[in-house]
Formats: sequence, C-alpha cells, structure tokens
Amino acid sequence: MKVKDKLASQFTFMFAVLLFVVLMGIYYLVGQNRQESFYTKLDDRALTMGELYLAQDNMSPESFKKVVEKYPQVLSHEVIRIYDANYQPVFIKADSVNWSKEIIKNVMERKKLHFTIGDKQVAGLYYEDNSGNFVVIASAIDDTGFQNVQRLAWIMLFSFIVSLIITFFLGRIFATIALQPISKIINDVKIIRATSLNKRLAISKYKNDEINQLSITINNLLEHLEQSFDTQRSFITYASHELRTPLTSILGNAEITLKNDREKEDYKNVLKSIVKESEKLNQLINSLFELAQANIDNSELEKIQLDEVLWEVVDEWGDKPNQVKLEYKLPQDKLKFTINGNRRLLFIAISNVLKNAIKFSNNKEVYCSLSCTDNEVVITIRDNGIGIAANEIKNIFTPFYRAPNAGGHSGTGIGLSLADKIIRLHNGIIHVDSELNKGTTFTILFPH
Repeated sequence: MKVKDKLASQFTFMFAVLLFVVLMGIYYLVGQNRQESFYTKLDDRALTMGELYLAQDNMSPESFKKVVEKYPQVLSHEVIRIYDANYQPVFIKADSVNWSKEIIKNVMERKKLHFTIGDKQVAGLYYEDNSGNFVVIASAIDDTGFQNVQRLAWIMLFSFIVSLIITFFLGRIFATIALQPISKIINDVKIIRATSLNKRLAISKYKNDEINQLSITINNLLEHLEQSFDTQRSFITYASHELRTPLTSILGNAEITLKNDREKEDYKNVLKSIVKESEKLNQLINSLFELAQANIDNSELEKIQLDEVLWEVVDEWGDKPNQVKLEYKLPQDKLKFTINGNRRLLFIAISNVLKNAIKFSNNKEVYCSLSCTDNEVVITIRDNGIGIAANEIKNIFTPFYRAPNAGGHSGTGIGLSLADKIIRLHNGIIHVDSELNKGTTFTILFPH
C-alpha cells in the first residue's frame, strides 16, 4: 500500500471513530429526549383523566371546560386506568389491561412512577382528591417518536457512509499534496550517482519544517559519503604509493645485483637492504590490516578500567627508565574511569599516540596522565619534540599523511588515523595542540 493511501486510510479511520462516537451520542440523546417527552405527555394524559373524573366538583366551569377539550387528544395505543385506595379499578372498566397491586402500591409510595414494558411506556400518578386518593396509570406507544428516531438512524447511517467515502478521497488528495516534497526529494536523489556526490538537495526557508530537516539529513549523509569516497580514493592512492616504494627498492636492488657477479659482501648488503625493505612492507601491511579490522563487535565489549590499559601501554613502550612520566589523578570510585569497550583496540589506539610522542620527542621525557571530570575520562599525552605546524594539524589523522618535518623519522602514516578511528568507535574524541619545535599535546576524552 502506498504511503498516501495508508495516510488516507488512517485519517479516515480516525474520522470514522470520531464521527461514530458523535452520531451515537446524538442518537442516544435524541432517544432519551423522545422518551422523556413522551413521559411528559403520559403524565399530562393521566392528570387530564384524573381531573376529568375526579375534580369536576373542585374546578370552575372554565377550567373544567379546558380539561374536556384536552380529553380527545388520545395517544397511540393509549390505555388509562384509575384505581382507588383499595387497588380496585374505578370509573373505567378494566378489561385486558389490569395493573398489579405491586405497581399500584409503588405509585402510591412514590407519587409518580415511570417505567417501560417493551415498546410501551407507562406513567403512574397518585391523585389526591377530597373524595379519596386514587392512582391513575396511563400507558401508550410512541409510534411517531419511534418512526422519527428510526428515520434519524437511517439518515445518520447514510451520512456516515458518504462522509467516510468523501473523507478517504479528500485524505488522498491532501496526502498527495503533503507528500509532493518527498516525491521531489526521491526524484532528486535518484539522479545522484557515485560520480555526482557533490550535488545537494534544495533547502527551503522553513528551517524547522520536517521535510526540510529530511533534506538537511540527506545532505549531511551525502557530505559524509563524498568525504568517504574522497578518503577512499586518497587511501588507495597513498596505499599504492607506500606499497610500491619498498617493492621498487627490493626489485631494483635485486635486478642490479643479478646483472653482474658480485663479491660476497655485496650480496650480504643487498640482502640486508631487501630484509629492511621487507620489514617496512610487512609493517605497512600489518598497519593496513589493523586499520581495516578496527571495528567493534558487541560480543567483544567489556568493562575496562583505563588506568590498567594506560599502565600496560606505558610498560610496553617506555623502554628507557624515566622516559615516560605517568601520573594518575583519579577519584576513589573506579566507575568514574571505567568504560565499555574493546581492550585490544584501546591498547592499539593509546599505544599509537604514545609511540608517536616517544618517537618525535628526541629522547626527551614524555608526560602521560589520566584524570576524570564529571562526565569524561581524560588521557593526556604530551611530548617536547619537533611539534606540528598549525596548518598541518587538520591532516594528521588522514591515512598515510606525514607532516613535512617528520621525514627524518620512520613510520607509515597510519598510526594516528587508526587511533582516531578506534577512539571514535568508543564515542571518544581526540584533540591536538602543538607548536613547532616545542612539542605536542594529545588529549583523549571518553564519556563515562
């Protein structure tokens, strides 16, 4: 079912429920009003009959004349009976209709009684007179009222069905109009391909409109896809270049060596060069593998105390005594510095940052600390090394990127990009502050 049909159906259903409740309320109120109105007529007939038979001696001729004029106004299927205090019918002969003593007694006790038997409505009136006390019981069937109510029911049913049909088609029209912006978005997105990810959806001036928010969300997604494709192209270019360099060196040395006979020492030197380049190639392939495998499986998540991970990292890479100064500023509550994560990946991320600090510090001391705020766990790694130029900081997390002043140090350019990816997988962020020839500070923040 199309969305516009579904919306029209849902709207029609809600309208049907509301209309049904309203019509049933009207039908019930009309029925109640008919019943009360007819009881009033029965009360009036009972009073008229009582006055006609019992009150002539207590009324003026003009008043009694009015009673006589009202007497012929008989109701449909009307039956009236008058009973004395001894429950005996008087004035009017009781034939097929004769009320029980219990009913007559109830009328005497309550003074006025209304009840229904099938379609027949009955009104009982206790009439007090100087010649004695009597009970007048009038019954009749409101044929006209029932016919009017039944006619109203048919009119309501017809109106209900016609209203639902009209509502459904109007709902489809309004749904079509409301969904036109979405249809336009669908058509615009259909023409976007991998080669045209720079295209964006039009944004209206109503910023808080839901359709506008959808367009903004899709534009953000296209932005991320475009960046991802650009990063992928750059990654492939850099990877090809980095893999080609050691392979070219290996092949070049081997080919040159094989052209002529060499001394034993020359062969050794060539083999050493091949081993060195092979080690670089192996390190590069391992880094690429780690970068590709840096994903979190929910089954691998565990509670991790970051002080333990940081101590393991420092113990692993702090080869020289006092090379890394480690400081903890932690509260007593261990939950404050415990996060959910993958222990192996966190170890790799923090290791890569610390290795860089050690490598570029030129044997100077590296400071490393762990502290907590109300909402975050903070890891700070600071060196006093060569630093990074301000315009280069934005690029250091790009795979294979190496700053111009890092040429004298070995590396693949993958470590920091891998660290950044792992930290983001743990909902963390990494900040960099640096100054050329003075040092660099990495601040890693994890929510807890």
